[in-house]
Amino acid sequence: MKKLLYILLGVLSVSLLIACQKEFLEKPETTGNTTLETVFSSTVEANKALANAYRSTLNHGLFNNGGTAIGNGTLSGISGEAMPGETWSDLYAGYSLSGLTSERSTDNFASNYVAIRRNNLIAENIDKVPDMDAATKGYVKAEMAGLNAYRYMGMFIRYGGVPIITKTLTPEDDLATPRASLQATLEAISQMAESAYAGLPDTWPDKFNGRLTKGAALAIKARVLEYAARPLFNSSTPYLSLGANNNLISFGTVSSQRWTDAVTANEAVIAWGKTNGYTILNTGGAANVPNINALSDYGTATSTPGNKETLLAYKFDASDKMFKFYWPIVNGNSDRYLIDNAGMITNFLRNYYKADGTDQDWPKVGDAARSYTDYNTRMQQMEPRFKADNFAHGINAWNNPGDNNWAYSAINKGVNTSAVGRGVAQSTKFYYLAGTREWFEFPLFRMSEFYLNLAEAYNELGNTAKALENLNIVHNRAGLPSITEVDKDKLRLLIQREWTIEFYKENRRYFDVKHWKRTDIGAGIIGGQYEEFKFTFVAGKTNPAITADILTYFNANSLSPYWNPKMFLEPIPLSEINKRILIQNPGY
Repeated sequence: MKKLLYILLGVLSVSLLIACQKEFLEKPETTGNTTLETVFSSTVEANKALANAYRSTLNHGLFNNGGTAIGNGTLSGISGEAMPGETWSDLYAGYSLSGLTSERSTDNFASNYVAIRRNNLIAENIDKVPDMDAATKGYVKAEMAGLNAYRYMGMFIRYGGVPIITKTLTPEDDLATPRASLQATLEAISQMAESAYAGLPDTWPDKFNGRLTKGAALAIKARVLEYAARPLFNSSTPYLSLGANNNLISFGTVSSQRWTDAVTANEAVIAWGKTNGYTILNTGGAANVPNINALSDYGTATSTPGNKETLLAYKFDASDKMFKFYWPIVNGNSDRYLIDNAGMITNFLRNYYKADGTDQDWPKVGDAARSYTDYNTRMQQMEPRFKADNFAHGINAWNNPGDNNWAYSAINKGVNTSAVGRGVAQSTKFYYLAGTREWFEFPLFRMSEFYLNLAEAYNELGNTAKALENLNIVHNRAGLPSITEVDKDKLRLLIQREWTIEFYKENRRYFDVKHWKRTDIGAGIIGGQYEEFKFTFVAGKTNPAITADILTYFNANSLSPYWNPKMFLEPIPLSEINKRILIQNPGY
């Protein structure tokens, strides 16, 4: 039997040059003795490969995937949600100053095909496991189809049409696989998701929580169809021309059927969820009745591992040390310090509602300074989702009340004076009632997504009543009174605003605003002028120990990031383009 290091010869790049895969097992082989026979010699060994397949597929665009998110966690720093962090960070260098380059994207392009090849190897060899029953083998094959659909979905959103690889390739195969059209890529993803759905269970035993279910397969199909229906792809002409290759980045037609398909797919997710115990968490409200437990329910949905709003999450624990929003609690130090300059910007703060559903009056650039008491009062008036996701300067974290691990005062270097980056507030998202927990499970699919997908799709189809019904399921859960707007264009903006708030820091906004083709995308979202609050202090108190030392706050211009229309989609690495097989996206 050939050694695994030879058999796993495969795709390290889209042109499928031969290379060694050294990460097939959870612990990479170092002796040179691992073969396919040993990997698939028992259920125990096969499960190691299965676990690593999940780990290396569902991290797409996250902390250890090698894209621009590495070391920064989420894409909030380039989506108009927050400052991009330290000046040495990959996000800051790549987007805030010079924009995307031919070698930079939000994932590691080549790693997509490493993960897909790994998944194909498992699907093709799982039948060799002697002590695994046929039903379980069938589940594993369906899981690999689902994982591949997930990874291709992420590439579809980032790049448009991409090469579709459906089996492991050997040195004897033709490795020159070109990009598929946008339509062919969409159809391939849908087929993978449907194959996964057919073979997956509705539920797993508790010890296998986190594995794909039928609901996750439906969710993948629903999301990819939603993006297919949005204006970036659902257009007669592309955002920039690729000439004869426009079908890689545009469908070439505008079709309402794409929105109808999205409705069908998203309704299927919600119907499955209701049957299997997954739903948007709302323990204190009803239809058109604001939820009185909004902070708790939203905090649970975004933060609590294994909650029944999250269909799928990227699971890892503190030992991974990959997602470092906060300095670890060490040697009894009870204060949790933020370690980067990634505070929320004023541009994004204006999206949030007050708790009564109205807009807050925040200072504009050039307005006179206001008292710190004004800042404190206005922050206390904000809606529950803001309080679940952030703490304001000088105010104890709302989502961990009374917990010394989350106590925050002005001394913790979070207040801007002349520097930039601390913003209007600092993130506590994913840590509702977390106590000393440093790790969390990044939510990949939450049920609120599918209600907002439906609101968006129904509005585009002209069904205002159904759009409002689904929008208000999310809006009311947030503790807010129902939205009643019936004008299609105004309602579209309100739905997009709900997306913006609900999925803050969940790696959605960077792609959403591009696929919506927001006209203001370069005016303070991905590019354009950022704003943030700055503060003044009692004389001699530049690092105040108590909030009484903070005198005033005002809004000021900050960083002005780069935007260019070429960034609607991301670049394929020049190292791949130079092999003369793939066509680059326009503008790079």
